[in-house]
Amino acid sequence: MKKFKFTLHSLLNVKLSLEKQQKTELAAAQARKDGFVRELAVMETRLAEQRAAYGVRGGPPVQPHDLAARDRGFKALFERMDEQREKIRVAEAERVRVQKKLADTMGERKMLEKLKEKQLEQYREEARREEAVVMDDYLSNQLN
Repeated sequence: MKKFKFTLHSLLNVKLSLEKQQKTELAAAQARKDGFVRELAVMETRLAEQRAAYGVRGGPPVQPHDLAARDRGFKALFERMDEQREKIRVAEAERVRVQKKLADTMGERKMLEKLKEKQLEQYREEARREEAVVMDDYLSNQLN
């Protein structure tokens, strides 16, 4: 009896390695997004600190040029925060794209594994039939 050989074994191996690579890519995309989210949180904390510092009453009166500088600082921080939000949006879109690609690859791999199981079952059934024929021949020869 010949040994079982899955006809699409090389394709299954390719899908397995591709799935592993895509899982790594997904983890990197998630880490990139998480980094951007952490940076935004730092900016938001800095904004809250600045608002609290400028909101303190008392002390010397605020000069007009100080107000203009403060306004420019807030405006720059808001712009950086908007840029950071855009980076997060792009990173999330990339993560979703990679996740979908991974899901597709996993589906293809599972389909190939089911096909392998079917082929293995067919092989086993064929082996049982061949064994039955051999046993019938053997018993026929023993009776004659």
